[in-house]
Amino acid sequence: MREVYELANEAMRAKGAADAASLRSQAASLDGTALIAREEAIPQYDPQKDYSLWPVGAPVWEEVDGERQVFTLITPHNAANYPGELPSNTPALWSITHTKDPAAAKQYTAPNGTSGLWMSGEVCLKNGHLWKSTQDNNPYPPGETGTETFWEDLGAAPEEDDGL
Repeated sequence: MREVYELANEAMRAKGAADAASLRSQAASLDGTALIAREEAIPQYDPQKDYSLWPVGAPVWEEVDGERQVFTLITPHNAANYPGELPSNTPALWSITHTKDPAAAKQYTAPNGTSGLWMSGEVCLKNGHLWKSTQDNNPYPPGETGTETFWEDLGAAPEEDDGL
């Protein structure tokens, strides 16, 4: 029985690696919406991995505030040379991605310099509401006084399906 489990586990790992490699080869031509739609094929960021041969635009995910966030490679590098650094705090190396699909919206994340600026049509969740950016290169958080021209409030955030 253990052998069957190990064979199945190896097959699943091989399929996951193949899916990730396929996505990585296509990533430069995909926007954040397309990447997030295929999030299950995106590998988790590995702080010991050598990303120096990865193509610009290749995605990884990192858990930020309890939620998976997808980042794309800006500058190929060896992560082992940056101990303690993560995609979320290295905007010269990684950029956070956003989606235009309200069903896949993630919690708002502030841009880090010019990395992760919100583009027109991209959506996020904040304070129980779904928000859509109305301008490109939007650095402002939604729902704050003075940012009304940068965001459209789409109403209450959809309830999460807990599978019950």
